[in-house]
Amino acid sequence: MKKCIKLMFEVENSQKVLETFIAKQAEKFQVEGIGQQMKEGFLQVYACAQEDQIEEFIDSLYLGSKIVQLKNIEIETCSTERSSRGVFRIVE
Repeated sequence: MKKCIKLMFEVENSQKVLETFIAKQAEKFQVEGIGQQMKEGFLQVYACAQEDQIEEFIDSLYLGSKIVQLKNIEIETCSTERSSRGVFRIVE
């Protein structure tokens, strides 16, 4: 079953993290959606995929990497499915 979520979090170098780490994780787990820097240090992501892929995507964000650590992660389930035509886009 497809699941859609909204994530909000803080991270240093937010635009770079969005363009590299977040986008790569979305591709890895076949997540479609939209990522946007709301202000410096604060990102918002809408993501849709099969439920198990969304869970793996969320886990990968919590784990971060050696140089990327997300803080104050908030997750909300979206009641409406967004159509991103199978890709993850970065909105500027």
